[in-house]
Amino acid sequence: MRSILIVLSIAAFCSGCAGIDQRLEQAAETQGQLEATRTLPDLPAQCRRLIRSGVQTGDRLDTALLKTDAALARQHELTRLCAAWYDELREGFANDETPPGPS
Repeated sequence: MRSILIVLSIAAFCSGCAGIDQRLEQAAETQGQLEATRTLPDLPAQCRRLIRSGVQTGDRLDTALLKTDAALARQHELTRLCAAWYDELREGFANDETPPGPS
């Protein structure tokens, strides 16, 4: 009698798990379908641009330093703009909003 009770309790326990597993699988499938509908916009062209210093052979050292510093400042500003665009894109995905297009 005791063994029948154990078998019945195990069966009842396992049937409860099956319902949970099925709901988890369904939720995972729904989440996967949602993720599949999201597509990333193209990276803005300016985010791929490389900035050169323009230093040439024969430039005085002070001139070369100024050119290099100016190019570095332009590259930093470009990196800030692209990072801000990407952060806004991630925030839109996190809030299930339509992602912003390239600016």
